[in-house]
Amino acid sequence: MGFRIRFGCVDLARTTICREPDPLWEVLLGMHMVQTDDEPEVFGAWRQRTRARLTPLERELLVLAPPVGYSPDFLTPAESVDGLEAGLSAVAATPQPQLESELALLADQDQVRLPNWTRRLAAGDPAVLAKLCHGLRQFHRSHIAPQMPMITAMISREVKVHSDTVTTGGFESLAGTLHPVLQWEPPYLHVDMGHVDRDRDLDGRGLRLVPSYFCWRHPIMPADPELPPVLVFPVHHDPAWAERGVDPERAVADLLGRTRAAVLRTISKQACSTSELAARAGISLASASEHARVLHRTGLVTTRRAGGAVRHTISPIGTNILTGAQF
Repeated sequence: MGFRIRFGCVDLARTTICREPDPLWEVLLGMHMVQTDDEPEVFGAWRQRTRARLTPLERELLVLAPPVGYSPDFLTPAESVDGLEAGLSAVAATPQPQLESELALLADQDQVRLPNWTRRLAAGDPAVLAKLCHGLRQFHRSHIAPQMPMITAMISREVKVHSDTVTTGGFESLAGTLHPVLQWEPPYLHVDMGHVDRDRDLDGRGLRLVPSYFCWRHPIMPADPELPPVLVFPVHHDPAWAERGVDPERAVADLLGRTRAAVLRTISKQACSTSELAARAGISLASASEHARVLHRTGLVTTRRAGGAVRHTISPIGTNILTGAQF
């Protein structure tokens, strides 16, 4: 058993691998992980800290993300690939029929009892949607973003390996290295999962491969076949990431590289435009723009447009990392 993803020639040409973590997939899978006791060597310390610091709102939202079975697709919209705020804007704009149908699927699962507020969510109540987005943002800021520099570095290294594999051996060689349960038998990518039995035809849309740190056991896909096809797969889990007592600034330099760490320190001293950042850090304008973009996507820097330019400001998470705060 398992599910089978059918590729056409166009689908192979349109299949891509994300180079950075998808923030809302990490939020959803982090919410799964905090409710289990799986892989204590890797996630145990993070889980213990997270459970101790969950806010009442975050605890409420866990009902939408049971660790086993179905989680609503509206929690992980395709727009999240463009960053947390783009994803949350898409969550807030979820059509009411989708909210209603997906919450009904969630309620049909054994041992899932939805609280009364989910009825208003199913009806598309803007206030409840805003509260949902606030809770997702809060979970990301408090429990995911502090780990993002390390997670991003691990994903970047793994994606480079996969990119080299595609270059030398094509998609056929890549499928066998992404995860043990994946097997390429043209025109199907087989995902060996005992509790699932279904087919998915890509219909020329291609497949977006999303590496994830908080994904575990096996790859997953959105349940709705009409949504853009995405396959989220686990990266190699390094238990060393969770060790306490590591100097955060040194970790940023070791995992993100000295230049990006220097860019973060430069922004921490004073908000600046991209051209000012390049001059102060002693790097090219293109390099400053790219480093600022990555730091923004990982939650360490806030970037806002002011007239014809953008200004970069360090975020509270970035400040905590540079000043040695422990998470």
